[in-house]
Amino acid sequence: MINDFESETWKYDSTDEFDSDMQYIYSIESDLKNVDDSYIEQIHNELIVMIGIIRFKHGFESSIINTMPELERLKRYIDEIQLNSNDIINQYNYIFNYYTNIINRNHDLGFIKNKYINVEGKEGLFLAVESLKSLISNSEYRQMLDSTKINEVLIDCVKLNNGTVSLEKMKMKYQEIIRQIWEKSISEKIDDDGKFRMIFSNISGGSLSQQADLLVNRPSQSSCSMISPDFIATYGDQTRKIGFIYPSSSKINLTSAYDLGSNVFGDGVKNKETGTRLSTPQIIEQIGKSRTLQNGEDIYSSTCYNEILVDSKPCGIVVIGLGEKDLNIDYENAKQLSEKMNLPIYYIDTMKYKNYLSERDKNYIAFHSMMSYFGISREQLIQMVNDNNVDIYSIVNNYKNQLSDIFLLLKENGNLNKNNMFQLMNQIIKLEEIFNQYEMQSLVNQQGFMHR
Repeated sequence: MINDFESETWKYDSTDEFDSDMQYIYSIESDLKNVDDSYIEQIHNELIVMIGIIRFKHGFESSIINTMPELERLKRYIDEIQLNSNDIINQYNYIFNYYTNIINRNHDLGFIKNKYINVEGKEGLFLAVESLKSLISNSEYRQMLDSTKINEVLIDCVKLNNGTVSLEKMKMKYQEIIRQIWEKSISEKIDDDGKFRMIFSNISGGSLSQQADLLVNRPSQSSCSMISPDFIATYGDQTRKIGFIYPSSSKINLTSAYDLGSNVFGDGVKNKETGTRLSTPQIIEQIGKSRTLQNGEDIYSSTCYNEILVDSKPCGIVVIGLGEKDLNIDYENAKQLSEKMNLPIYYIDTMKYKNYLSERDKNYIAFHSMMSYFGISREQLIQMVNDNNVDIYSIVNNYKNQLSDIFLLLKENGNLNKNNMFQLMNQIIKLEEIFNQYEMQSLVNQQGFMHR
């Protein structure tokens, strides 16, 4: 028992008091050879208590006691204890019960200051420490822990934060409860109250059908973000917000609070930390929201997304919009994709959650207003203006505010002034040959657009 404890203590900070306490333990060990057998059990019990007190005075528990305001009184009591006290067992029981009661009712772990915050190359460790803290501070996660495990999680969190245990060891230890948390947290559809938390993967670039096929057939993993009514962040092309969602039972290979492709695996990047599997949905979302607000972005159409590498097949299709479902050409394509792949389709209206349009929203509206007007896909629209040497992004930037104002009026009044729309779209397109080329198709779609 003493030898096992000694192998633990090499991680403790060496002080004169710690050395003195260990020397007292060694003296008891040397005296055991001459002790009567009738006293062995008593000495064994006293040694267990002494080792426990050393942990409270010098071990990982001491890191918690020294930094947790609620334990200041206990700290003073522990500092006065001597291992040769005649009342050592009662003193230990008092310490243990006092400490356990405080720990079991405490949910605020703000006293553990994450040492890896903003440290280049340590993003995975930062995420893991915060996630271990969330196992205790989040009431839903905490209910999944046996009451005897709360202190163990706390100690492991301190060890990981202090660099005295490997991240890989902690991942292995907590992988089952982390898997259970993700499975309980992820939804596979939008419920009747409009609540959801989905693993979402943009179908970006190229044609919708081709890119969807590539994504479904991608080996091993799909790159996803997590979306909910509290935080909707997506990656890829800003003008298409369509993607697959994945089952709650999906195998999660890796998670990051950042863009792994840009920050970890890209050429020339300095951050070679590859994220971690030891992460909880709460922390993934919390970090993303915090970074979004720091950047002044809209949390319901943010580019500050998280990244989750999932090994699974999709269970549904989601379109993220601004309440313009019937005017959205991409939504029509998504319905065709839904029929082709026999997957349910869901529509998320982010306008339910916000009072203003972000710049990203305005870009989205400008693209889809033009797409709906001409009845063409995004790729066709970009090709149309490229063939005529028109910078589509400059056009969008110049007219997105006007289009957004009209769009909001449309949502408010349920209709759109035909003459205003014609005038504005003629200004946007400008080039007569483009208008003539698509005149017949645009008139047909414009009638349908106004009707809808």
